[in-house]
Amino acid sequence: RGDRGDARRALASALPIGPDAIVNLPVEDFNAALGRARLSGPELALARDIRRRGKNKVAAQKCRRRKLEAIAGLQEELGRLGRERERLLRARGQAERALGTLRRDLAIVSAQVLGALRDGDGHPLPPELRPAPQGGLGLESPGPG
Repeated sequence: RGDRGDARRALASALPIGPDAIVNLPVEDFNAALGRARLSGPELALARDIRRRGKNKVAAQKCRRRKLEAIAGLQEELGRLGRERERLLRARGQAERALGTLRRDLAIVSAQVLGALRDGDGHPLPPELRPAPQGGLGLESPGPG
């Protein structure tokens, strides 16, 4: 039974208010109209049933609309987050490449500096001072002596 069924039932029972008015009137006006119409019990029940189903239909339509709006909003956010992720991945790749370049440059400069270092007499430094792994510098303490 849909809207058309309610309209047919309202016409068949000769309700003084049409189905659209039954559904859309404010509650005070609806109750006043029912009071003025002096309806029988079954007619009153029919009018209330039509109103209840009509209100439920409107609420269901609003709910479906809000759901579609929420889905559209989530799809927009998903797209935005996907673009942000791609941007961050590109930035990370650039940062990793720059870090690799800096490490290589540091290793080259470290080797050059260590190769150029001399003691007070102009002799190369002893082997205890060596490049550490990852291009850093490390000091090894001389053995017992």
